[in-house]
Amino acid sequence: MIRLYGTMLSVNAYKVRILLNILELEWELVDIDMAGGEHKREPFLSLNPFGQMPALEDGDFTVADSHACLVYLARKYDTGGNWLPADAEGEAKVAEWLSKSANEIHQGPWMARAKIRRPDAITLSDEEIHARCDHILGIMEGHLAKRDWLALERPTIADISCFAPIHILPDSGYPTDKWKAVTDWLHRFRELPGVIDPDGKPFD
Repeated sequence: MIRLYGTMLSVNAYKVRILLNILELEWELVDIDMAGGEHKREPFLSLNPFGQMPALEDGDFTVADSHACLVYLARKYDTGGNWLPADAEGEAKVAEWLSKSANEIHQGPWMARAKIRRPDAITLSDEEIHARCDHILGIMEGHLAKRDWLALERPTIADISCFAPIHILPDSGYPTDKWKAVTDWLHRFRELPGVIDPDGKPFD
């Protein structure tokens, strides 16, 4: 049984939950009391000494970090290599967008959600966060105006990683519908078999 350690509110855990559901794997969520600091003490620190969610346990194997979890699940359980290609060019393109997700998207769209949940911990102004969102979504708009998916001609874990924080932006006060190509990409992704919303339910 695969165990995912995180919370239903965690955007990074949501990324992994999407892929687990797409691949139709048997798994369970081990809910971590983030508000109570459970992720900063044992036994969670044995899974991830950095004290960050999510972590994934598959038998005797443990891996932490949402992108590492996505890579592991795609490589081990997606035997067709659809979500993570094995060729150098394809894998590099996926890695490129995973990096953007961990940096520019984390510093913009992810930060917008974080400020709603933990306003005392995020010192950036809404204006600065929205400017960062404008920057990365503007680049994505130009990129997606010429193609359907971020890395390849099919969806990959790069799309999963970027989708999770961007599609919830409207709930954080940032209107994504001003970006047509990005909006179309979000819609395409929601329609893929197995994709779930943050509550774990299929999109309408």
